[in-house]
Amino acid sequence: MVAPAPRPPRGPATRGSQAPHPLGLHPDQHRRDLPHGHAGAGVALADVTRPNVDAWLAGSASTRYEVRDFVVWAARRGHSRPLLVRHRPKADPVGMDEDSHWELLHQCLTDTTIPLDVRAAGAVLLLFGQHLARITALPLNALTEVDGHPVLVLAETPIRLPEPAARLLAELAAAPPPSGWAANSPRRWLFLGNGPGRHVSGAVLARRLAAHHIPIRPARTTALVQLAEDLPPAVLAPLLGFHGITAEQWRRRAATDWTAYLQARMSTRNCGAPVPTAVNRKAAPSSIG
Repeated sequence: MVAPAPRPPRGPATRGSQAPHPLGLHPDQHRRDLPHGHAGAGVALADVTRPNVDAWLAGSASTRYEVRDFVVWAARRGHSRPLLVRHRPKADPVGMDEDSHWELLHQCLTDTTIPLDVRAAGAVLLLFGQHLARITALPLNALTEVDGHPVLVLAETPIRLPEPAARLLAELAAAPPPSGWAANSPRRWLFLGNGPGRHVSGAVLARRLAAHHIPIRPARTTALVQLAEDLPPAVLAPLLGFHGITAEQWRRRAATDWTAYLQARMSTRNCGAPVPTAVNRKAAPSSIG
């Protein structure tokens, strides 16, 4: 049997190479939509500069950031100079107004017409701004006592619970498992799923919360902003299981929101409308360290 002849080695890509782009783009497309000069004339890809790219990204829809992969590929193939396309900037999450937030929390704590697991999950979300994935995976022993006080352990530092929230979570912990569970199935989770031994999934819990008009992302945002107003990052991070940088980012967000609120109050005062003399702000959750 005759062995096939070895394939010749592939040489390095040159400026004129027509190797395909992994996303299906072609170097001949360098007059596509990237970027135009001030007079509207197309700029050859080889002549595009970083200021050209920055101006082009700032001038239109955020979908233009999707050109990043093409620009990286073109530079590696020698079709352009090295360019940097920033990642798409993230918009700040939108929260709820404070009154709506506390009305919803009061409903979760007191309205017995809402399913127990929805009330409990809503209370944890509205109080502590936890992701649903973390709420669903809370172990049963996350609800415990320290020095005779009920606490919830989300991370390193136990959080002393207010009495209504403690009573609600204790009721959930004592509730019987779903009908699909065997009598001897071990119970390790606060929020039980239909499958024996499993916790509820985030997708299922999200649907249940939405069905009772609890907006997940706005509720989480408002809870975290309010906590960050009251607690320094060094306290907030171990309380909620955040990285220190994340806690600092929420602190800055809270400061921005508070500044905007004060500006709105001053604007209202200048218009002659009555201004409340005090702001109803929630007490920060106490921690037990």
